[in-house]
Amino acid sequence: MKNILTIITLSITVLFFFSCKENKESECCKKDKNKTEVGTKLDNTNESIFNLESKWVRQNKDSMLLRDLSNKITVAAMVFTHCESACPRIVADLQRIEKAFTKEELQNIQFLLISMDPVRDTPERFAEFSKELQLNDHWICISSNNDATMEIANVLNVRIKPLSGGGFDHSNTIHLIDKNGNIAFQQNGLAQEPTEIIEKIKTLIK
Repeated sequence: MKNILTIITLSITVLFFFSCKENKESECCKKDKNKTEVGTKLDNTNESIFNLESKWVRQNKDSMLLRDLSNKITVAAMVFTHCESACPRIVADLQRIEKAFTKEELQNIQFLLISMDPVRDTPERFAEFSKELQLNDHWICISSNNDATMEIANVLNVRIKPLSGGGFDHSNTIHLIDKNGNIAFQQNGLAQEPTEIIEKIKTLIK
């Protein structure tokens, strides 16, 4: 009788253990599925990046202000050139968007990479980075000082957290900026289908 009770007790314990394990895995998968968010239209954003007075340097060593971007629609992202994972994928996503437009349409569009690592992302480093990733004349790479970097990150709602190894934990966001410097749309996450942001760009360049 004692042996039978022991067997029953063990059986109940094993069933309970596997039941809990299945529930935990189910919750985990549910959370992972909800992590991806394709895009956000920011109709209520009134702060233009052109209001920022910070000075920036391009990959060709020319100085500029953000308002100098006002002649074209800007597709932008914050990156750092020593990133080996997310940032090259962000650039690839931008290049995928670029390929969706004709040569004539691209005359009205510019692609902007904003450094979140101003100490290492010098104009020389950005020129090297541009060559490595085969970026053409439609691309502008800029860096400034830490204050200016954090200021524009705040306006773009990009989260940046320095890591001990010299890297950064950061948002993976592509920003569509109109000719007034306002954020018209944001594509969140890596390797997203760019259909919506492409349509937004076409609407802005008409």
